[in-house]
Amino acid sequence: MHRRLRGLPGGLDASRLRALIIDEGELTRSVLSTMLRDIGVQHVHSARRPESARRMIKDAVPAYDIIITDFHFSRHSAHDLTGQDLLDELRQAKGLPMQTAFIMVTDEARYNHVADAVEGALDDYLLKPFTARQFEERLQVILERKHALREVFAAIESGDFAAAAQLCEAIFAASTTYKVYAARIGSELYLRLGQIDAARRMFEALLAFKAVPWARLGLAKIDLANSDTQVACRTLETLLAENPAYVDAYDVYGRALLEEMDFAAAVEMFGKAVQITPGNVARLQKLGSLQLFLGYSDAAAKHLGAALSIGQFSRTLDYQGVVALGIACVDQADADECERALKCLQEALARYPAYSFRLQTLQLTLECALALILRRSDAVLAGLAKLGSQLDNPEFTFEMACNLLQLLARSAGQQGIPDALPWAQRAARRFAISRPRTRLLEMAASPLVSLESAVHKASAQINEAAREAMSHLVSKQHQRTLDALMELAQASLNMRIINLARATLAHHGQHLPKPDAECMREDIEELHARYVDGGRRIVERKGW
Repeated sequence: MHRRLRGLPGGLDASRLRALIIDEGELTRSVLSTMLRDIGVQHVHSARRPESARRMIKDAVPAYDIIITDFHFSRHSAHDLTGQDLLDELRQAKGLPMQTAFIMVTDEARYNHVADAVEGALDDYLLKPFTARQFEERLQVILERKHALREVFAAIESGDFAAAAQLCEAIFAASTTYKVYAARIGSELYLRLGQIDAARRMFEALLAFKAVPWARLGLAKIDLANSDTQVACRTLETLLAENPAYVDAYDVYGRALLEEMDFAAAVEMFGKAVQITPGNVARLQKLGSLQLFLGYSDAAAKHLGAALSIGQFSRTLDYQGVVALGIACVDQADADECERALKCLQEALARYPAYSFRLQTLQLTLECALALILRRSDAVLAGLAKLGSQLDNPEFTFEMACNLLQLLARSAGQQGIPDALPWAQRAARRFAISRPRTRLLEMAASPLVSLESAVHKASAQINEAAREAMSHLVSKQHQRTLDALMELAQASLNMRIINLARATLAHHGQHLPKPDAECMREDIEELHARYVDGGRRIVERKGW
């Protein structure tokens, strides 16, 4: 006799729910399917492995209401996906609707790994063996929680993050049952909205109620956002000592170490994250890209190549990481792998014509890399010239500038590049906006000492020019200061200088004749719209 889920919230009809089971064992899939059907869930699909489930989830219309996956799958290669890899990928690519219930199944031996996965977007886990009654009760609790938070999810789906955060506040204050879940979503929303104090308040209120690792991670994120990187590092070090499998903490610790410019330690943290989730495309690309900057080309090619193999059809694949693979191939003289990366970019350009500038520029970079490997000098020169001509384009990004420097450093060993030093100086003047970024530009150029020196000198010169301009304020030479900053902003297109000129005009513009101040304001706002706001929008839309 078939049972039905007791009193589903909001009159939800179990027969309309869609479920996906991911497990290698035919018997396990059959048992779980029977359990679901016995409680009224009639639309049940199954997949043997996360790799095939990924496509099913992406193509599902409507989206699955319930996803149940095993944690462990047999390994055919070092980078096969686990259940947690799939969860992380879906979360990073925003490929999992918040209303979908995601449940991990595991055995006692892997309990600690799955318990740490609960700190991610996991709804719950089931420990083998379990009975039909235990399964039903666990699913009932999850669906009730999803129903209680439905208005929050609807606001997030519509893009109204402020309203969603306020709804979380109300649930956090009124409900003990859903307090932790409301705090988690609300605090992350406040971080996204830039309301750092509100996020900190919610994290601290939750820690007073219940000690949860992700709240401590949230406080570390806030310290990082406030540039308190040493405080963040201490928090993360303690957190990981107590929770060594908490993979998200390694991600944030790596970011903090990058801000501290301890790049070797950052590689170590990203490497530990990859060890825990060896099939995670984003983590593989992050690790491999940083290894390339540090000169570890073999390791970079290994991790970046694995990311391309695993994530070619995944929304988490960043095409900048594919370009990094091509550049690593130059060091290994691996034309076949570089051609594989280039083919990926060509296919992407056909699929996403709306992102044509970015993809065309990345494709051109890979064409240059392949020409370098094949020693086609004319093609290398022509490609580099096209890239160099785009250095002032608002859509030309910091990553593209690093790509150009990496190619220039490698090209010089084969042939003379007449404009290499001017291009390097131009890249540094525009993109040296912080100490970590300046150092990364230098590292990109480091295979060629003269190129690295040019980057270092150009970034130092722009910093000195900004200091000199600001020094005139001491003697109240407001016009001279603003004229010098405006000239520097227009010449460099440097985001930090543009922001500095804008802020200085806002504070001291009243000392200028009104027509001069208005004219300067128009000029600086145009620069800001093109090279600050415009650049931010380009970065935000990269992970389509």
